[in-house]
Amino acid sequence: MKILLAAIVSAYLGTALVCAPQVEKPAGGAPAQSAARQAESAKAVPNKAEAYYHYALAHMYEEMGVAYNRQEYLNKALEEYKLAMQNDPTSPFLSAELADLYARTDRIRDAVLEAEDVLRRDPNNLEARKLLGRIYLRVLGNASGGRAQSDVLGRAIEQFEKITELAPKDVESKITLGRLYHANSDYTKGEAVLKQALALQPESEDALTRLALLYSDTGQLNAAVELLQKVTGKNPTPRLFAALASAYEQARDYDNAVKAYRRALELDKDNLDYLRGLGQNLLFNEQYEEALVPYKQVAAADPQDGSAFLRLGQIYRQLHKYDLALENLKKAESLVPDSLEAPYNLALLEETEGRPEAAIGILKGLLERTAKGGAQYTLREKTNRAIFQERLGILYRSNENYAAAEEAFRQMMDSDQENAVRGASQLIDTLRQQKEFSRALAEADAALQRFPDERGLKMLRAQVLGESGRVEEANQALKALLEDKAEDREVLLAMAQVNERAKRYPQAEQAVAAAARYASRKDEKEFVYFLWGSILERQKKYDAAEEQFKLALAANPNSAMTLNYFGYMLADRGLRLEEARKYIEAALDHDPNNGAYLDSMGWVYYQLNRLDQAEQYLLRAIQRVPHDATILDHLGDVYYKTGRLHEASLQWQRALSEAQRPSPSDTDPQEDIAKIQKKLDDVKVRLAQETRK
Repeated sequence: MKILLAAIVSAYLGTALVCAPQVEKPAGGAPAQSAARQAESAKAVPNKAEAYYHYALAHMYEEMGVAYNRQEYLNKALEEYKLAMQNDPTSPFLSAELADLYARTDRIRDAVLEAEDVLRRDPNNLEARKLLGRIYLRVLGNASGGRAQSDVLGRAIEQFEKITELAPKDVESKITLGRLYHANSDYTKGEAVLKQALALQPESEDALTRLALLYSDTGQLNAAVELLQKVTGKNPTPRLFAALASAYEQARDYDNAVKAYRRALELDKDNLDYLRGLGQNLLFNEQYEEALVPYKQVAAADPQDGSAFLRLGQIYRQLHKYDLALENLKKAESLVPDSLEAPYNLALLEETEGRPEAAIGILKGLLERTAKGGAQYTLREKTNRAIFQERLGILYRSNENYAAAEEAFRQMMDSDQENAVRGASQLIDTLRQQKEFSRALAEADAALQRFPDERGLKMLRAQVLGESGRVEEANQALKALLEDKAEDREVLLAMAQVNERAKRYPQAEQAVAAAARYASRKDEKEFVYFLWGSILERQKKYDAAEEQFKLALAANPNSAMTLNYFGYMLADRGLRLEEARKYIEAALDHDPNNGAYLDSMGWVYYQLNRLDQAEQYLLRAIQRVPHDATILDHLGDVYYKTGRLHEASLQWQRALSEAQRPSPSDTDPQEDIAKIQKKLDDVKVRLAQETRK
């Protein structure tokens, strides 16, 4: 104990010799006093020996409190620090030590007051600034957002700016300052200070990963990937490979994300975070069987990890193993009863299994559960509720309950900008589906009044113009958005769709060809090829269309929309019917309740003269999409071919009614109407002949 005491006294003596002069109290109101100020007021003449004694006892009690986890020792340490300061009230060392103990015992306000008091007397006291910075970082970690968090963030930045000024070679503080700038959306300063840290320590994993994250969050995904590829080549650590995987994930390059996570796991095979990352990217990449493996490993290693069971439930749903999906989702719900994700995924499971009313019930329950009356919602709460409202609206819309769908999407529009824009887009799409184009245009104009810089809304408005028959206006509006950069791809695709719908096929092909030049990712290429194929198919250029569909399937063999369209194109011409059936069967594997895919399968079976199966699929399709003219027409064909003329007549009458509600942009709607009308006339003649018999 004597040796310890001597060391403590030596430490104190080494700092007590440098004392800043007392600073006068600022003018204005009387602020809350720190212990140092109170001690200074109580005793003006320092007694160094007495101060040393109490400091030594304080330090001893503090060590004992930490070692034995005894609060009473920490309380005694606080009392001894205060007694020490009564005997040496101007010592910044004692104030800093006391502030540090306050922080360690969660007396945050007292810690801040004490540290600030040190800095009033000694603005260059590095330890006090570091302590205050750490306190603000801790408060930030516990903050729930809003103005208070913004204020604390500003204070933390202020401290770390001063710390890096006082200690320009402190790499850790520069990295922290870079992270704080990033959080404050001051990306230029963040990038600069992180580059300074890397200049001092080029191999710093923290600095490299922070800079890569900053690049990712500012949309500089190629820069993030390039930086991390370069670094992992020189310094292949698991953490850097995980950061590279994260950058690939944000770029939606899931193939390379999977490879990077596998490299991380080669170096750190038991890291559960890397296993989760691998599983997530396999899931995103629709490699469902492979995704099961890492998540099963996580669940086995940590049976209390509700998120692992949640992901297993999602994967089993995609694999159509619904019992296993339900089992794992229920397990996740029991492990994390406050989770909103588990019941949300249960709603998706109900929807997938063709029970929309049950799914709607769960989503409404989630909205009731998260409702706060007149209270303010946090950003996270708003986002969660917007997700539930959007899914609810989509379910209502798919069941043709358009009024309820509109209401759900309008509720989304009361959220933050991102969710409000998405809600407005869904509302406009709902009105388009009802062919209420004037209302859709009015909603687009209203949304752009609120969010005049939203490019997506401008594209959507142009598409509504095209569907309203104002094709030239639509094209001009879209051309105005072209900027000769990668983002033009979406604009050009919208232009291709506007012209395809208006049967201006050369212009549509020109636009989709231009869009192809900007398609780099697999999913981007897939949609370009799919749209190009559909444009060619509508012109009856079937061989050229088939080439595009095969390119789309090469980019994504699991593309349900391509599988269905390609299969239907073959079936509609009565060609390669077994091949067509396999394509459509694969599409239904991915989306078993899709009305369009069910219709395609029904039509294949009709062409194969397997009429019972054709009828079953078409009736299921009608349940999903009761007002589709094509499905009604097909069902009429089945009834006619099986001799049920009255039923055929009824379905063709319904089909005719629906076909007579075309989009104004359809330049030749009479062709389909004429075909249905002829069938209806023929069946009426046959019915009349049978009646006369």
